[in-house]
Amino acid sequence: MHAEVPGPFMLAAREGVPASAPEGSEMLVKAGAAETGGLFGLLEGVDRAGFSTIVHRHDVAEAWYVLDGRYRYYVDGRWFEVGPGGFVFVPAGVAHGLRCVEAGRKLTLLVPGGPEGFFRDVHGASEAGELTPDALRDIGSRYGLEALGPLPPG
Repeated sequence: MHAEVPGPFMLAAREGVPASAPEGSEMLVKAGAAETGGLFGLLEGVDRAGFSTIVHRHDVAEAWYVLDGRYRYYVDGRWFEVGPGGFVFVPAGVAHGLRCVEAGRKLTLLVPGGPEGFFRDVHGASEAGELTPDALRDIGSRYGLEALGPLPPG
C-alpha cells in the first residue's frame, strides 16, 4: 500500500531536484516518491552522444519517453532504437541498459517511486567529490540496483 499522496504540485521547465547518472547524464527529479505518495518517480535527462549506462537490473519497472535525439536500449538481450516520441518499457527485474546515439533528452519513469533517489544521491556525491567506486556501490545497494557489466556492442 502506498502512502497518501501529499497533494497536487507543479514544476516549470528547468525546475526540479538536480540529479545525475554516474556515467554523465544530467538530470532533474521532476517528481519523487515523497511527492507522489510512493506511486512513481519521474526524471528528465539530457544526454550527450555516446553516453551509455552499464547493464543492470532492479526491482522496479522503468520506462522512457524520448523527447529529442536517438537512443539504443538493451533489454533482456535485445536492442531497440528509438527517437523522438519513442517509448520503452522494462518490467521489474529485467536486465537492461542504454546508449545515447544522437544527443538527446528523455523522461524516465520509475514505478513504484523511490529509486529516483539513486540519481539524486549520485549527483550529491559527485558534487562533493566523493563518488568513488565504493560509494557508487553503496548508493546502488541502497536502491536495489544490481550492476551486471558493460553494455555489449550494438
